[in-house]
Amino acid sequence: MIYLSNKLTSETPHIFVLTELKNMKTVFILVLSIFSFTATATTISSSERQALIDLYYATDGDHWTESWDLTTSVENWKGVTVIDHKVVALELTNNNLNGELPASIGNLTHAKVINLHNNNIQGKIPTTIGDLDQLKSLNLSLNILQGSIPEEISKIESLEYLYLYANDFTGIFPKKISKLPNLRRIRMYATNIKTDTSNTLAIIY
Repeated sequence: MIYLSNKLTSETPHIFVLTELKNMKTVFILVLSIFSFTATATTISSSERQALIDLYYATDGDHWTESWDLTTSVENWKGVTVIDHKVVALELTNNNLNGELPASIGNLTHAKVINLHNNNIQGKIPTTIGDLDQLKSLNLSLNILQGSIPEEISKIESLEYLYLYANDFTGIFPKKISKLPNLRRIRMYATNIKTDTSNTLAIIY
């Protein structure tokens, strides 16, 4: 144990410096600990979190059957799956979503599954849906979506399953979508969509 006296000696400065360095080291470790806690507290990117919040407000999240507590961690939100700090799935089937899909849904770029089946989603499918280049399954069936099906979906080369049936679409089904390399199934019945008879769409039904 080292005792500091009021009397200055030749060793006193050294003792003071030693004590000062110890204090600085303690402060430095404390700062690092705070930084580490802050870094781990943010589990997903700000753009992904904001996309989810946009969806919540755009579809009247306060009145969902099972709502989100936005003050809690994203991992606790119903239907949101987070792996390695990335949103990989969004599944909110039969959850009373009312409103339109926000364009920022295209920021969920790590999502492999988006399933919003059987809600009251209206308006058009945002063209930004084509930015979801890791998506394997997209299910927007049994909603009241209108307008044409965006050709941008044909940019999602990883897409395997596309369910858009029972909506109020108009126009012609984009040829490019049916030519996606990994596509296994499309379900498009009970819509007003027309198909090009020269296009092979046996997988639609």
